[in-house]
Amino acid sequence: MKIKLLALILFLVNILALNAQDFPKGIYMSIDEVQNKEPSLAYTLLSERRTIGEIKMSGGNDYRISSTTKLISKKDIKKNIAAYSNGDTLFLNCFKYNIQLHYTPVLKHGRYLFFVAGISQDENMYNYQIQESETSTFWSKVGGGIGGAIYGAKVAQLRFPYLVDLESNELTYLNDFGLEELLAKNSLALLKRYREEKNRNDIPKSQLVLKYVDKLNELE
Repeated sequence: MKIKLLALILFLVNILALNAQDFPKGIYMSIDEVQNKEPSLAYTLLSERRTIGEIKMSGGNDYRISSTTKLISKKDIKKNIAAYSNGDTLFLNCFKYNIQLHYTPVLKHGRYLFFVAGISQDENMYNYQIQESETSTFWSKVGGGIGGAIYGAKVAQLRFPYLVDLESNELTYLNDFGLEELLAKNSLALLKRYREEKNRNDIPKSQLVLKYVDKLNELE
């Protein structure tokens, strides 16, 4: 299934709008602080959406976080900060999960943080995602294959769904296999229901995935 760029952007904006977050404004230095919703630093940072041109040129994720004070260094923002909340949106540092540089907004939260980000820099996952992007652009900002001279620019724009487990800080690439593995680990009943709904093909894949992200977060 292919999703046009505008449709994808509107889809993700709607998710974000419907999932207003209650993470207090501030800088989160660890995933434990995110889980506890207790930022250790109260500084205000700037969040800016990067342009498509910037992403094509240098890769990385969709949001640049910067500071107006020397107390928070570029190195801290790049490597040390786990997440930043502006009071409305929690931005996750993708560098912490080997998903390139820069930040991405968390779209759903509970035990599991759901977000969409660039291609992984883990070699095995990278190769797997490249293969999947050739046959499905479900979450991708690039339509069609990625061969040819503009390979790098197209790969830079690819976007994939992920979950982070706040209890273990483990990352899951949320393709069908990843979702089924999580469901099997947490609830065999949910796994059965997911497979039944998936086989009926009466719910768009994007909606079905997000429905079961919510169900995972509703589990005790």
